[in-house]
Amino acid sequence: MNIDQLSYVVEVARVNSLAEAAGNLHITQSAVSQAITSLEHELGLKLFKRSRLGTFPTAEGQSLIKKMTEAAKMIQEIRLEAEHRTQVMNGELRLATMPAEMAALVKVISLLRSEHPGLQFEISEKGSKEIINDIRHDLADLGFVGLPESMLHQEGLTFDAVYTGKLMIAVPRISPLAARKSLTPEEVRGQWFALYKDDYVDAYIKEFTRQFGPVRVLFKTNNGGAVQSALQEGLAVTVGHDYSFYSLGGPLRDNLVMLDVEGFVQERVHFGWIWSESRKRPAYRYFIDRFKHESRFGGWGNQ
Repeated sequence: MNIDQLSYVVEVARVNSLAEAAGNLHITQSAVSQAITSLEHELGLKLFKRSRLGTFPTAEGQSLIKKMTEAAKMIQEIRLEAEHRTQVMNGELRLATMPAEMAALVKVISLLRSEHPGLQFEISEKGSKEIINDIRHDLADLGFVGLPESMLHQEGLTFDAVYTGKLMIAVPRISPLAARKSLTPEEVRGQWFALYKDDYVDAYIKEFTRQFGPVRVLFKTNNGGAVQSALQEGLAVTVGHDYSFYSLGGPLRDNLVMLDVEGFVQERVHFGWIWSESRKRPAYRYFIDRFKHESRFGGWGNQ
């Protein structure tokens, strides 16, 4: 067993897909498949069961994969600490984020504060376009945003993608719609919506309205908790990034179902960190690396 094999197993278990894991690891699907097959032969048992629905851990492989995940996390922590050991982390880091990432940010901040007492943090919760504006005007250092394909290249800014997804309809599991995989436009128009004030959510609703007619809006808010409450109580459905859904805590995520809308085509959305090219500090890269590390081993990907 080698470190690469360990990494491949962890990533496939995280996303339940050989193709997606290969893309995230920037290698070929064949290389991932061959490495895992070789490891399975070495161990004398099957770690994954492959099907048209995805690649999932076998019953006998689950406990080993859990230990491999813990080992991979430790190896990555050693690498990150070694890379930044000689750098002095201090001063203030101003972060702006979409609502779904607040819990992950708090976790990373807690870890970094214990390791680097001189590093202070300020966090604000905003929509993606407002975050980009804050970065441009030096009101924030790093921002976690969602950008459609057409907006990936921002002049004077650097964007580091973490995940690629799309906007979907989120319905409470108590809803009769929860058993569905998709909704017709007419079914969508028959629902009440609780919407977070995000530019891309607004654009989604406007484009849907242009194609199929208006939806019924119960309320719009910049309070993510209010939207979650409306969903949990079965008062409304909402529009959200699938990334946001994966970022939710276990119990809340388990009570929601994400659905596509039939016949509605949209741009893919890329989620990640953005910063000004002219104001980059060593702490930026370190923070982003730690964030990716925690997300991969303990965040939205572990479903």
